[in-house]
Amino acid sequence: MTTTILAAIGGATLILHTATRLPAALTDLVRACLPLLTAISDLRAALPRRRRPPRGRRR
Repeated sequence: MTTTILAAIGGATLILHTATRLPAALTDLVRACLPLLTAISDLRAALPRRRRPPRGRRR
C-alpha cells in the first residue's frame, strides 16, 4: 500500500514538473519555426502567379 502511494506521488511529481516546462518548450518551437514561415512567405511572393482560364458554364 505504501509503495503504491509513493509511486503515485512520484508519478504526479514527474507529470507536474513536465507540465510546467511545456509552455516554454512550445514557445521555443514556435520561435524556431518563424524563420521558416518567413522564408515560405518570401518564396510565394517571389514566384509568379499562375493564371487559370475562366471556367465555362457547366451543363
